[in-house]
Amino acid sequence: MAAFPQRATELGLHDRDGELPDISVAMLDGYQRDLADLRSRLAAILPTDAEEAADRDALDATIAEAAFQQEVERQWRRNPHTAASIVPNSVLLLLSREFAPLEQRLADACGRLEAAPRLLEAARELLDEPCPPHWRDMAIDAANSAADTVPAMVAELAAGTRLAARATTAGQAAAEALRGYAAWLADEHAPRFPEAVSYALGETALRRRLAEVHAVFDDPADLLATGETEIAAIIETMAEHATGMGYARTSQHGTAEQPNWVTALDDVKRHHPSADGLVDAYRAEMAKLADFVFSNRIVTDPLPDAPVVAVEATPECQRAFLPLAAYEGPGPLDEVQRGHVIVTPPPEPAGLRDHSWASLQSVSAHEGYPGHHLQITSVNRLPSLTRKVVESHAMIEGWGLYAEQLMADTGYYDAAGRLGQLAMRLLRALRLVLDMGLQTGETTWEAGAERAVALVRMAPTAARNEVARYTMMPTHPFGFLTGCRILERLRTETEQRQGDAFDLRAFHDRVLSYGHMPPPLLASALAAAG
Repeated sequence: MAAFPQRATELGLHDRDGELPDISVAMLDGYQRDLADLRSRLAAILPTDAEEAADRDALDATIAEAAFQQEVERQWRRNPHTAASIVPNSVLLLLSREFAPLEQRLADACGRLEAAPRLLEAARELLDEPCPPHWRDMAIDAANSAADTVPAMVAELAAGTRLAARATTAGQAAAEALRGYAAWLADEHAPRFPEAVSYALGETALRRRLAEVHAVFDDPADLLATGETEIAAIIETMAEHATGMGYARTSQHGTAEQPNWVTALDDVKRHHPSADGLVDAYRAEMAKLADFVFSNRIVTDPLPDAPVVAVEATPECQRAFLPLAAYEGPGPLDEVQRGHVIVTPPPEPAGLRDHSWASLQSVSAHEGYPGHHLQITSVNRLPSLTRKVVESHAMIEGWGLYAEQLMADTGYYDAAGRLGQLAMRLLRALRLVLDMGLQTGETTWEAGAERAVALVRMAPTAARNEVARYTMMPTHPFGFLTGCRILERLRTETEQRQGDAFDLRAFHDRVLSYGHMPPPLLASALAAAG
């Protein structure tokens, strides 16, 4: 936490909330050595039982991911988006979490704005390796957008307080530094590194990341094949469902025949909230889901006295990186356990199709109930510090996708909502395929975006933003379907073993009691426990 104060804030440690990392070659080298030392010390621990073994291995996987990012991905040396995003994200983190009075959080936000020029100057010195051109383009957009929005947000909140003048001065300096960083990327970094280098990890590094971070030892080609098999199965289920909705198996679309599920999906996507009513629509759906989940004893409510999760519009500077919606949860060590969902208004009217009433139901289930809000606030209340802080994206996102299917299994969706949920699962299967293809170098991100448009009917702008994001996040997209399939298998096996004694809520509570450990480690722990 000493190296990256914003990570401490995320966890709920607040003694350095007014700082940004003091980035340098020496600092990064020292951080990498510290991570290696931690892993060596963990490896020397001899667990006394399967529970301790799972905790040790889960903690090692969390540290291994940070080590991989430094050693192999070299984010600060290679990816200009790292610095461009850390400034707005670290400030927005303070504004969105109500762990302290607003004035205190504003003072810390000013501190981070004041630190931005130094960090961005240091980032220029560190960026001594070529990067994929679209990473640079995304960094330029992120920096300029942050300059236009984040300082103004802080100044507006500080107006009329003793911090008003400081917020204005700090914001102006940060905005100037962000715009200067964007200009430097375009005017100096781009000419210095004109070659279009690949974003792919390569198969050797990809295998290592899968094994060390996710405890997955499958061949990338086999994982890709699993995704393609899932795509075919989902399409068949969608076709059967569309037939049940009254659509013939094929229909004429211009001069070509079109599968009925495509026609049905295009039809349901025409029905969506207005741009002005988008956030309110998600708020209403969250309330409806919370009532359904808890009244049907699907999982225990970790915050029975708290209001339904808040929903807000995504800050403008984050919208290119979050095309649809996301959950921002409280830190595991925060006393106040209040998260919120952010929803991204599309930049063009056609993008509202991706927020159709049909897909809005499953997106809300994923981000809110019984998805991330319930999941994260449940884990944050665990007595085990290790299980609070381990962080497997395959478990986090696998649970989110599992939550979407769970709502189908428990009868929540209407016919259009079920079709929308299947379309969202289709997207996650495509993510697995694209992740393996992108990181082995077999797929270009442009081709991936085109397939997202063709296969899941995503709006072109959203598809390009989404797949471009995948290239910066190796093995994150794969985790949705991979984690979900393991959770679905565990539930099936538990139900078969327990028979009439099986209790759905008890199963889910038990799964969540292990925290966000990699799903294969969860499966091993549950098997050992019996």
